[in-house]
Amino acid sequence: MSSTRSATLLSLTLARACAWGLLVAGWVGLGSFALQLAPTLSVGFALVALWLLALGAAAAVATRGGMHWWTRALALCIGASISGAGLWYAAHGGGLLALLLALIGWATLTALASGVVRSLRSAHATVAGPPIAAASLGALCAGLVLGDLGDLPALAVRLIAFAGSIAVALVLLQRRIDDRLHAPGCRAGLFDCSLPAWPAGAWHDALQWPTLLAGLAMLPMMAALPLTAAWCRGQAIAPQAMVLIHLAAMFGPALLLRRSMARWSLRTMSIVCTVLLASGAALVLWAPAPLDWLGLTVTHGAAWGLAWGGQLWAPARRGRQGTSPLRAGVGYAALTLAFGLIVQQAGAVGVAAVHAALGLAAALGWLFIAAASLWPQDVAARRHAATTAPSTRHGGGS
Repeated sequence: MSSTRSATLLSLTLARACAWGLLVAGWVGLGSFALQLAPTLSVGFALVALWLLALGAAAAVATRGGMHWWTRALALCIGASISGAGLWYAAHGGGLLALLLALIGWATLTALASGVVRSLRSAHATVAGPPIAAASLGALCAGLVLGDLGDLPALAVRLIAFAGSIAVALVLLQRRIDDRLHAPGCRAGLFDCSLPAWPAGAWHDALQWPTLLAGLAMLPMMAALPLTAAWCRGQAIAPQAMVLIHLAAMFGPALLLRRSMARWSLRTMSIVCTVLLASGAALVLWAPAPLDWLGLTVTHGAAWGLAWGGQLWAPARRGRQGTSPLRAGVGYAALTLAFGLIVQQAGAVGVAAVHAALGLAAALGWLFIAAASLWPQDVAARRHAATTAPSTRHGGGS
């Protein structure tokens, strides 16, 4: 029994790592193609937004359940083939149409990977911990595969090999597992065990603002990573190193602190996220190059990782089970479009301004919390003064 459970957990961990590897490699790798092939930066970010939307739509179907194992195996192979063909032609003169094909294929493949994770967990009734270690492994593999983001033909070869290998691994991991019985959909956002879906009404609690803002930091960081790597090239920082630093900052602190985070209170998590977001804002605004971008990457990456990890350890902090991944995809796509317009107008200054705004908003959230905590005492003090002060309405003698 113990060996069977260990094998099941190992299969689930590997499937989670595959899903995370596809998410990270797709987001950054396809984003590199989009930003280099598109006529303008805003169009490039629009293509990234389209990928996120397609991922949400595909995940809404692929994680619904009711799929035979051989059907999913065939779909995984088709998704990898479409992705590979699109990437190859995009890197060899195929243009945006070929890239659109790759975007759709990769989104389908990533959503199917989420479906494999979900089917493994449901089929064996496995009680597994948060996927922090698996996500870190997947991100590490993706970072090594991405390498130099500027060389599109070489990047296409690496991504094609990566997608094919992942597809084969997922086919083997989910063999003979049918989830024909209906089960709840995604449990953690854009796809299973991945991006946050914050609970409804969370923004009404000012104490959660810094954590929620830290959860949003991933979007501009991932979307602008190809640009950041290119900017840092001029500061003698290799693009490969920048990518690995970025991913290490996102997943390293969460991995190291995954046990202690389970005991953090909401206030502690909020303070940590505020300090990291504010520090990143200060560094990107005032630190000399290259410490400005490196400092921002480390601090805001760590803020996101801790907010994400804290959400996984506290189910009450995440969206309810069955939350539509399509809704999350629409939200992320809309934010990516808005971010693209800012970068189109302001370039690197726009990226820095968005991250500075996150840090400022987190700090202002704590000022609001402090004011709200003092407000009831202030009101009570004034009422007490009004009732005890001598009346002067009829003063001045008889």
